[in-house]
Amino acid sequence: MGIIDPGDLIKPGGIALPDPEPAPDISSAPTVSPFELLSVLWRRKIVVIVVVVLSVAVSTVLSVRSTKEYSATAELLFREPGFAQALFGSNLFSTGQQEAQRTTQTNIDVVTSLNVGAEAASLLANRFHAHESVQSLVGSISVTPSAGAEIAIIKATRLHPQEAAAVANAFAEGYIIYRRQTDRAAVAQAEELVSQSLKTASPAEAVKLDESLRQLGVLRSLQTGSAEVIARAQPNSTPVSPKPKRDALLGFVVGLLVGCGLALLVDFLDRRLKTIDDFERVCPDYTLLATVPHTRSNLTAAQHSAGPGGEAYRMLREGMRFVDPTGLARCFLITSADESEGKSTVAANLASALAAVGRRVILVEADMRRPAAAAQLGISRNLKGLSDLLISDADLDTLLVPVGEESGLLVLPSGTIPPNSSDLLSGGRMGEVLARAAESADIVIVDSPPLLPVADTRVLLRLSEVHGVIMVGRVDVSRRDRVRAARHVLAQSGQRVFGLVVTDVKMTTASNYYYYDEPSQPNERPRRSRVGASV
Repeated sequence: MGIIDPGDLIKPGGIALPDPEPAPDISSAPTVSPFELLSVLWRRKIVVIVVVVLSVAVSTVLSVRSTKEYSATAELLFREPGFAQALFGSNLFSTGQQEAQRTTQTNIDVVTSLNVGAEAASLLANRFHAHESVQSLVGSISVTPSAGAEIAIIKATRLHPQEAAAVANAFAEGYIIYRRQTDRAAVAQAEELVSQSLKTASPAEAVKLDESLRQLGVLRSLQTGSAEVIARAQPNSTPVSPKPKRDALLGFVVGLLVGCGLALLVDFLDRRLKTIDDFERVCPDYTLLATVPHTRSNLTAAQHSAGPGGEAYRMLREGMRFVDPTGLARCFLITSADESEGKSTVAANLASALAAVGRRVILVEADMRRPAAAAQLGISRNLKGLSDLLISDADLDTLLVPVGEESGLLVLPSGTIPPNSSDLLSGGRMGEVLARAAESADIVIVDSPPLLPVADTRVLLRLSEVHGVIMVGRVDVSRRDRVRAARHVLAQSGQRVFGLVVTDVKMTTASNYYYYDEPSQPNERPRRSRVGASV
């Protein structure tokens, strides 16, 4: 049997068939809890930091290297002199629409129109011999109203301070010229209408029309543009752009947002299980028997046993009593989805923890491809063991190796590495070996190969002498899809899964409360942890 694809199910006949209705993988859904989001960002802080630094650096470099721009502002007061009111007693040529055009916002729209832009371009051409398109000039200005007053602030942004002041002043003057011309044209049109009426008017009407024509002539000469420049633009040598400090701050904000988003995306796409919650989501039907903390590799056996690592295996030992209160299960198979997840370490330490309370334990090193459990207990790899036992008529007791001075823990090493261990396990004698071990000991721990890469463990799962399985996973190593595929294999095997053990878990200060700190030097005396010292 080969490697199981995570999306397939292996049926009893050994044929891989696709799951017709795959269950939704809730573990792949993005986290929504604020605490979990912060945990992800902290875990991926390197991504956030790199993106923020790059964003600040890029924005600063682009800001420094960009062309400097200068601005100048002119202020324009919109006013209605009231000449028509004084001459006629009413605003003779105004309508509701024309009154609306007297508002500040309407006048601002006129300032930025192409007609005013043409007047400004003409002024600049006459004074500075500068020729520029009207659209370009209009695009270089912005007009904003002053709060609480009919004043417009015309701001021009150009490449030189003098040019910015000239453009702002040209638009202010161009607006006055344009409004004066349009107002005078309106009065002239009224004069033309009165002149035509005089040709057919009676003598009495002619007198009134002559007076109106005279007043219109006066009104036309008095049109000044209904605006006044109250502050001319002056050149300002301080550039308004670029602003490196502002751009760096903006780059920091953008980089922080992009970095956080990228960190969440990277974490979501990362298929490794990184927390205990991740394992529980992928294996919701497995009991979490124990979490083994990350410890230094240079600890002695005594230091490891007295610290959090040793306590984790003692908790695993006691946890097995809860999942099997009858005590009928005696042969436990320890496996994992893939290699390097800590199954051999769990098997060796669990066997030691069981032997420490007076149980007679036999550890069977069934991983004959990459054996590691026996070596962790100080047993040489050159000894004969399981592989030699399966191909001979030797007795189990002759190959068992005691660990330490007490004989409570016996190990059956893997023995000579065979060319094909799965065929050797399928030979039929493995069940006899496990049955004989169960007769000689209280507990049999089988360190099996990982489930997915090889077929060895599938052979062991078919044995009735195996009473249950303990699944092992490792933080930041176990992959979500591989653990899910291993669950499918175990479910199809019919074997009882007693629970899950997660290794290499990062400890918090609170979880180290009752333990001595691990000494940094061989001769340094252990000292109480800062939290525990207060007890």
